[in-house]
Amino acid sequence: MEDKTFLKAFNAGYLIEKYVPALSQLLINNFQNSENDFFEGFIAGSRQCIDERGKKKSRLMNKLKEVSKSQPKQDKGRNNKNFDREK
Repeated sequence: MEDKTFLKAFNAGYLIEKYVPALSQLLINNFQNSENDFFEGFIAGSRQCIDERGKKKSRLMNKLKEVSKSQPKQDKGRNNKNFDREK
């Protein structure tokens, strides 16, 4: 496998997956059985982008969970003493 070809394809796969994921998936589906160096790099770059996207989402969800646990819960029911009633 030629390293320069693989690297260019990897970067192309990563960027296309990042900015136009539908196109990336279309290309991968059409050339999935190809044993060309370029397409192997393209698929690897696309998968790398997908993995990183998943990791970012799970890190964000963990941060949101931590923030929500540290905030006091507010009672929004009818028995809330701070509820203003119009008379």
